[in-house]
Amino acid sequence: MHVFIAGATGVLGRAVIPRLIEVGHQVTGLARSPVKLLLVDRLGAKAVRGDILEGDGLGRLLLERRPEIVVNLATAVPRRLKIDPKDWERNDRIRTTGAVNLTRACEAAGVSLLVQESVGYVCASQGEGWITEESPRSSHPFLKATIEMENIVRAAGVPGVLLRLGALMSPDSWHTQQTVAALRKGMLPIIGDGTSYLSLIHAEDAAGAILQVIDRAENAAGNTYNVVDEAPAKMAEVFPYAARLLGAPPPKSVPPFLAKLAVGSLTLEILTASYRMSGAKIRADLGFEPRYPTYREIWSQITQTLANHDISLSDDVK
Repeated sequence: MHVFIAGATGVLGRAVIPRLIEVGHQVTGLARSPVKLLLVDRLGAKAVRGDILEGDGLGRLLLERRPEIVVNLATAVPRRLKIDPKDWERNDRIRTTGAVNLTRACEAAGVSLLVQESVGYVCASQGEGWITEESPRSSHPFLKATIEMENIVRAAGVPGVLLRLGALMSPDSWHTQQTVAALRKGMLPIIGDGTSYLSLIHAEDAAGAILQVIDRAENAAGNTYNVVDEAPAKMAEVFPYAARLLGAPPPKSVPPFLAKLAVGSLTLEILTASYRMSGAKIRADLGFEPRYPTYREIWSQITQTLANHDISLSDDVK
């Protein structure tokens, strides 16, 4: 089967392309620059130059390539800790304008399935309660573009699947590496009482979920799935465990008002929201089983992989 991937050089794109090729799929990866084109080639896919924000060019590419399935993993997540809404402007455009461009191109090219990456925190925090695919979505302005993207995919004239990922973890992820560096230096505190839940997913498992969707496309079409580990845990449990594996000092606890001074109100809201997400639906529908089922296996793999890596903290974290 021919699979076209937007966002081919991101963390999840780098994880999923080799696995798609390994099981026999033909893969085309979209890239915006010569450097990224070379990376797609090294991953084993056919590299094509284009931009999800350029609708006409994207439409021509899909008409030329005629993939059966399109997977949209395109994002532009800021590489900063202290962020404000303007830092998310390109990501918001990718979520909205990019989604419109891609769904139109899929419709014109006769694509049979569109797999769209979304995020678990599009749903409103439920505290101790479980978040399922039917849970209410957030009304926070920060998530407006993600909600619009989900609506665009649901309304498209091509069958779609929304995958709401937990916090994506991978040794080659900048954000994961920054978390490791901050823990090593004792600079990643537990905010407040640490009772907020974290739902994680390893990039390899997120890639596995995409393969399951493609393999069982008829079952998956039209559905929304949470893609998370099997045992969400509280921040006060996860951070100390990761620190112990890293041989780092135990994380300190800081009151929310001090954390707000350090990282800003938007980042604080993201860090303290509680996401206890259930992945029961994708397990029941598609038989998805993560290789790294809890934060323990996820953090064990990450710390082992990065054990001999010297990672510098971003300037806005120091």
